[in-house]
Amino acid sequence: MIKIVNVTEEDKAYWQDIYMQSFPEYERLDFMQLAQLAKTKEPVKMALVVDEQPVGILLLVEISAQKVFVLYFAVDANIRGRGIGSKTIAALKEQYPNGVILESEITGQQADNEMQRVKRYDFYKRNGVNDAHLVTKNMGGTFHLLRTTDEISDDDYLNAVSELGIEAQVE
Repeated sequence: MIKIVNVTEEDKAYWQDIYMQSFPEYERLDFMQLAQLAKTKEPVKMALVVDEQPVGILLLVEISAQKVFVLYFAVDANIRGRGIGSKTIAALKEQYPNGVILESEITGQQADNEMQRVKRYDFYKRNGVNDAHLVTKNMGGTFHLLRTTDEISDDDYLNAVSELGIEAQVE
């Protein structure tokens, strides 16, 4: 069973390692700051567990009981390919039926990691997280804005990132 929990002291190093390996430096916020936000701000949750075992990192901000923004999502590289990512997206869509909204690095820019960007973008689309045809800019990056329903908007996105202290714009 997929569970989204907050980082525990005993597994903090594991989650921090996944976080550091999975996201480029310009996209990362301070891990300890994120863990603290998840402890002190009700709508912020961080960590991913399957059958009581840590399997990846998922940082989200609940916009409402029915909507959520996902800032970071990465499955442990040692266990990728087992369907955990798809099951996580399915669980999020079930738990937040009015929408899941997230960002995926912009594609078509001849970036050093272009293949990885396309793979990630295609993964989200295969799992029903579709391009909103909006571009976001924050933390030095440019991203596709993706969502599961039209009920979740760019204003929802902007409100969620502001909970994390991130300045962003939508074009």
